Amino acid sequence: MKQLYPYLFFLFFLISASAQERFLTVTSKDSVNEAPRFKSSLGVNMKLNGYFDVFGGLQDSDTFNVGKINVFGSDDANSLNVDLYQTQIKWETLVVMPNGKKIKAIVESDFWGGDGRLRLRKAYVETEHWQIGQNWNNFGDEDLWPNIMEWEGPPSGIWLRNPHIKYMNTFKNTDWKYEISLEAPQDDFYAYEELQPFIEEARQSTPDVTFAVTYKKPWGHLRAASLLRSINYKLDGDEDNFIGYGLTLSGIYKPNRNSFQYQLVGGKGISSYLTTIAGFGYDGYPAVNNEFKATPAFGGWMAYEYFITEKWHANAVFGMTNFTLSDSERYVIVDDLRDELIDVAGDFNHKQYYGILNMMYDAYDRMTIGLEMDYGVKSLNMNGDVGTTPFDQTQKRDALRISFGFMFFF
Repeated sequence: MKQLYPYLFFLFFLISASAQERFLTVTSKDSVNEAPRFKSSLGVNMKLNGYFDVFGGLQDSDTFNVGKINVFGSDDANSLNVDLYQTQIKWETLVVMPNGKKIKAIVESDFWGGDGRLRLRKAYVETEHWQIGQNWNNFGDEDLWPNIMEWEGPPSGIWLRNPHIKYMNTFKNTDWKYEISLEAPQDDFYAYEELQPFIEEARQSTPDVTFAVTYKKPWGHLRAASLLRSINYKLDGDEDNFIGYGLTLSGIYKPNRNSFQYQLVGGKGISSYLTTIAGFGYDGYPAVNNEFKATPAFGGWMAYEYFITEKWHANAVFGMTNFTLSDSERYVIVDDLRDELIDVAGDFNHKQYYGILNMMYDAYDRMTIGLEMDYGVKSLNMNGDVGTTPFDQTQKRDALRISFGFMFFF
């Protein structure tokens, strides 16, 4: 054990010295084309997440998820919460091969696994043309993210991370890049209680397929991505499948420190990819005449960041999502106000709106402090029949949250 003391002391000294630079990096002594043959680094993105719910029934949600607003609820009690579960740990390694080609490997985790438990975010290996592992889904745009304090993002945002195999290349022009991927299937369409007990879990048998093209310049980029899915389901004991497909258009314009970002998305059977309704089970639903339909969904968001001074900057974000269940065979409404279940057949239109204003201050190098106002509205229109009685009702509710905290990168 005593023989290890010098090595442990050296490791402690290395970490302590690197802490002054807020980043631990280890490189090899040998090099290829004047670059270290091996380079590995450990970094932490620390984030304090504080939020005060003014009203709106999101007290049980640690993210500002507009889709979780209970339009039949009445609880507007204030609620204050603070945690650091959004803190991320990232290990990155870069290896330069003798021929000059590079291999990159990344493992990233956070503490969002429930009550501060560790959760895997990313784990992948990337070469010049291939990426294998878990990273941002190719149907979204991993270079986009509005500079906000809250964790959910706009309701129609696509920030899914799942295992995949992706091939990347250019059209013999580095301004253009295309990506094709096979993604692990998303199969949460059966999970929503409002469609039970007709729909049961079914094993998925085909990957989701994506294709994306990006045009990149110094001022930013433009991107178009498509998605094709085959989703298995079980209805009343019989198993079948339906097709889902979608298209996104996105981009960022950043001629200087100020920036404008946007994303538009539309399709059918893609609800599990949209951040505010992922996991709610809206990919497909049982319709009349023994049909099973893919749910149409569309939405978009835009964000603008403006630097008032070198350290002070503000952000404005707006987003919306709309999805519709037409000729639904059955939709169970849980009405807390009247303490009853309403079994409706007909059309159901969901609309969700999301808006954010914030102010941020770069107190130190790699440290940002922020205060923001989050506002969202959820609207549900139901037009159909309860038994033989016509039913037409719209339920609407808004929510207001004040988010605050800091982000520190080292």
